[in-house]
Amino acid sequence: MIKKLAVLNFVSVILNIAINFYAQTGRFNNTTIGEMSDKYSNLFTPADYAFSIWGLIFLSLLVSSIFMIHQAFTGGKHTRFIKNTSIWFIVANIGTGLWVITWLYEFTGMSVVLMFFVLAKLLKLIINNDMEIWDAPFKVIAFYWWPVCLYSGWIAVASIANMAAWLTEIGWDGALFSEVEWTVIMIGVAVIINLLMIYIRNMREFAAVGVWALIAIYIRHQGTEEFIAGTALAGSILLFLNIAYHGFKNRKQTPFYRMMHRESS
Repeated sequence: MIKKLAVLNFVSVILNIAINFYAQTGRFNNTTIGEMSDKYSNLFTPADYAFSIWGLIFLSLLVSSIFMIHQAFTGGKHTRFIKNTSIWFIVANIGTGLWVITWLYEFTGMSVVLMFFVLAKLLKLIINNDMEIWDAPFKVIAFYWWPVCLYSGWIAVASIANMAAWLTEIGWDGALFSEVEWTVIMIGVAVIINLLMIYIRNMREFAAVGVWALIAIYIRHQGTEEFIAGTALAGSILLFLNIAYHGFKNRKQTPFYRMMHRESS
């Protein structure tokens, strides 16, 4: 069962990467993800460069899935993650691929549902493996935890952006608040989510993705929407300071500290 799951995990990553790269050719509905983002542009959308983080996410997922296969077929001692993950990693990757298709074919409401579905499955994966709340070996942290942290951290931000795009599509007028005010509220929600992940789950890497996204929102709006830019910058600084504080406070639990301590002893 472990071997089968490892292979299916790898295949799901390859499928996810293939769909995303193929989507950039414009052969899905004669458009690309970026063009659709421009069509439903809203004030929460970050600067274009922010989306390059997918390259790092895909690379980390590919390395992680290869490590799973290596562990499964060589009798490695780090296979518990594969077992505990069950089908959720596969489902999350397939869901991300389906999101690309629904987004490009302008089923925006369905894309929102899929995005939150993927986030829910990644959180299920995190909970099943007790990620970041026990002193795991470095290989488990590097090859299992960090890729999932990056993946789920970006999906969390993207879920908010996706919701904003859908509201733009349906022409929602914002009810009691202006678009600027709603964007500031969304930034606040993103900051709170990331702070909770730092202090409840010790997932500083998850929050680091939030910093990346908020800085990109700041860069996009600097000089045009100063209130949004200032809020995004303040949010990114707040998150960074909390990441640094939490990391320093818990430095003895980090794999780097443990490795350095062993070398010096």
